[in-house]
Amino acid sequence: MRRRVRFKGMKITPKTLEKELIDKARRLADDPSLLMPECQKPCKKCNFDKLLDKMEKMSRFKGDPDRLISLAGWGDQLVRAYAATISLAAAGQIPYLAVMKLPVGDVSYAVRGKVEKEKLIGVQYFDDPDLRLLAFWDIARRDDLHLYSSTNKFSCSSEGPSAPAEYVEEMLDSAPYKIGNECTCGHPASTTKLTITWKSTGKTISVCRDCLTDENLLHHLSSGIAARDPTDDFEVGVEYSLECRSDCQGCPVEEDFRMSAALKERYASGQIGDRALADGFVEERTSDLRRSNRTILVVGQDCYGSEIDSFLSRIRGTDAEKKALRGLLETKDVAIVSGSDQAGKILADLWTGHSRALLEQVASKVVVDSILKQQPNLAPSQLILEAARLESAKGIHSSLPTYSKLGEVGRYADRMARIYKTEGRAAVARAIEKERQLDHRMRAVSYAFLTLAGEADAKSWQFSKEEKDFGTYLSQFAIRLAEGEGDEYNEALEVLVMASGSIEEIVRAK
Repeated sequence: MRRRVRFKGMKITPKTLEKELIDKARRLADDPSLLMPECQKPCKKCNFDKLLDKMEKMSRFKGDPDRLISLAGWGDQLVRAYAATISLAAAGQIPYLAVMKLPVGDVSYAVRGKVEKEKLIGVQYFDDPDLRLLAFWDIARRDDLHLYSSTNKFSCSSEGPSAPAEYVEEMLDSAPYKIGNECTCGHPASTTKLTITWKSTGKTISVCRDCLTDENLLHHLSSGIAARDPTDDFEVGVEYSLECRSDCQGCPVEEDFRMSAALKERYASGQIGDRALADGFVEERTSDLRRSNRTILVVGQDCYGSEIDSFLSRIRGTDAEKKALRGLLETKDVAIVSGSDQAGKILADLWTGHSRALLEQVASKVVVDSILKQQPNLAPSQLILEAARLESAKGIHSSLPTYSKLGEVGRYADRMARIYKTEGRAAVARAIEKERQLDHRMRAVSYAFLTLAGEADAKSWQFSKEEKDFGTYLSQFAIRLAEGEGDEYNEALEVLVMASGSIEEIVRAK
C-alpha cells in the first residue's frame, strides 16, 4: 500500500472546512467586491478601484484552475491572493491545508501560487472581521489609510481616522466593561478612572478603578483597525482626584500632571492592561507629590492639605508614633501620600530620608545615637517606640534614688518597681516569670508584684496558700513603692523590706 505523504506544517483538510473555503471562493469568484473595503468618501489616494478592476478581469477565468494558479504567481500580492483563492472553487477540492499560529489561534488556509501567507488568509477568510485585515495591513500603512473591519461592514477612510457608527457600536457592545459616558458598574463614584476619548466619534469612555481588569480596552477598541497607528484616534488618560478634607487654597493635587511617555507606551503596546495603567499613573502622581517641597497630607482617598491635627486624627497608631510624625511635620515641609492609615506604614515610607529627625521628636540625641547603634535592624515603628520608652525611662530613673547597698529583697523589689514604672505591668509579669524565686519570702514578694501587675489570679496556681496570703499583705507596700519618687520611694522600699521580715540593710548612694 502506498504511504500517504504528510508535509511539515500541513494537515489533511476536514470536509466541513473544505466545503466552507470552497463556498467562500465561489462567492469571491462571482463578486470580487465582497473582498474590498467601502470608501467613506470618493478619493484619489487609495488604489482599491484599480485592484478591483484587475480582480474582475481575473474572475473571467473562474473555471480554469491552471490559469488562475499561473496568475497567482506574479503582480500585486492582493490580486495574486484573489486568483489563488478563487482557484479553489475551480478545482473543487483542497486536499491539504497549511496552518499559521495567530493571536486568535491556529488558522488553516490553502497554499496556492506564490503568495504571502497573510494575504492568503485575509482573502480566504474575507468575511471574518479580524482575519480579513491581514490582507490589507501593508496597504493601509503604505497609503496612510484607516480601514475599519466589523462583522457586517468593511470601510476605508483616506482622510485620517473616521470611525463609522457600525464599527463603534460593535466595539462598545463587545467591550470588557459596561460602557457609557460614565461607568455603569454600580460602584460609588471613584476618585480614579481610566478615560479613553475616541476623537473622531466625540465619545469619552470612563471606567472606574474598581471595574478595571487586566484587559486592554485600547487594544480592544482598535483591534479592527488597520492603519499606520491604529490607536491614533484615541486619547488615553487617567483621572485621579481626592476627597478634600481641608480648607487649603491652591490644591497641588489638582495641578496638571501628565502621564509619562514610558507608561503610555507600555499600555499602547499591550505590555500592561487597564488596571496596571491606572495604578501606574497613580503611583507616578503620588511620587511626584511626595517629591514636592511642601506639606501635603493624604491618607487613602482623603487629602488633608497641610492640616496636621486632622491628618493625625485620621491615622491609627501609638502616641509615640503620632508624636514623631507631628514633630517632623511641624519642623519640615514633608509630603505624605499613603494608601494606608497605619502610622507604622507611614513611618516606614518616611524613614529613608527622615529617620533621625523622627527619632529626635521622641527622644534626646544621646538616646537616638544609642538606639541606632545598638538596634539598627528594628522596624521604624519599633525604633520609635523603643526610643520613646528609653527616653521615658531615663526621666523616671532620674527621679528615683540610687543605692550603694541592697539585700536580696530590696534589690528584687527595686528592680520590679523600676520595670513597672518604665515598661508597664506586662513587663513586670514577664520578669517575674523568668526569675521563678524558690525562697518562701521571695515568692511572697513576687506574688505582691503580680498583684500590682494584675496577674495574681492567673498565676495563683504557682503559689502555696501561705505565699499568696503573705503576698497579698505585701502588695499594699509594692503599690506604694511603684507610685513613689525620691524620698517617698526610698521610704516605701524600706517598709516593704521590713514587712517581708528581712533585716537586710538599705544604703542610698551619696
